[in-house]
Amino acid sequence: MSSQEKHQYWSSLIEQQKQSGISITQFCAEQNISYQTFYTWAKKLRTQPEPQQLQPLIVTDTSVVSENVVTLTLANGLRAQLPIHLSASQIQHWVAALQ
Repeated sequence: MSSQEKHQYWSSLIEQQKQSGISITQFCAEQNISYQTFYTWAKKLRTQPEPQQLQPLIVTDTSVVSENVVTLTLANGLRAQLPIHLSASQIQHWVAALQ
């Protein structure tokens, strides 16, 4: 099982326990899973950063081209002209800010 599959599996189990209305001890016994492992994953998933969401960027060829900027058009309609020399992390920062 891949790391992502494990995260999804344990996230699902933890959510099932919350919705079940029974204690964690009883839930673990019924599911035949280790109480300690359940708590380890619960803690691990609580401290995980939010997953990144991909947003589509629309790339179009325009007649007005500037050698010094890149124009990004986000799916939500916002458009930004960014200096061409920005690093990938700086571009990610701007895209996140525009969403």
